[in-house]
Amino acid sequence: MTMASKTPKSTASSKPKAAAKKADKATSPAGKSKKATAAVATPTPNRNKGMTKNFVPRAIANLDDDDVLMAHGGGGVGFGRCGGRLLSSKLEQDLCNRLGMAGVVHSHSPRHYEIRFEDNKVAAYAPMVVLRGRGREGKGVVVEAVDEPNAPILRKIVAFRAQYGTEFYVILVGADETLEEVPLASYDEACSATNLNTLIARLAE
Repeated sequence: MTMASKTPKSTASSKPKAAAKKADKATSPAGKSKKATAAVATPTPNRNKGMTKNFVPRAIANLDDDDVLMAHGGGGVGFGRCGGRLLSSKLEQDLCNRLGMAGVVHSHSPRHYEIRFEDNKVAAYAPMVVLRGRGREGKGVVVEAVDEPNAPILRKIVAFRAQYGTEFYVILVGADETLEEVPLASYDEACSATNLNTLIARLAE
């Protein structure tokens, strides 16, 4: 009896299968999902961290006419602009609109003035609104709007009046409770935000 010869199993065929399994594993949906998940889970830096939502720094010129949000307000940051200057608060925006409707020509933060505090420290102050061609008691008119009785700008306004009081007449606008607590040295005249129409009518005369 002749015994059938046994041939050894070829190991060459098993290698391609192993390689194919590795290739399938690398390109399988599970592998892709893991990579995609890792990419999505990567934290992105928060560029808006620390940004104040209801305040814009004074005297910023915005020359980009295509910037719709900053031109008309939006995102909780912009309050519009006037003459290329960004408006810094909702109260300033309201004041600007009413002055414009009454035909009172004005500028927002047209220039900076060097002021000196009681401790001899020097700073720069840019008036919020300066009226053009209109005066009170022979002085130029500055209109400031504040939302809080402890607003940092009040210290600058006091210093400004102490140095430039012979040239400018300062009108302070704010809520009644705010005006009750602000320093008397910060204004020549105070006007409640609820009486803006009366103030604008007088300024337009």
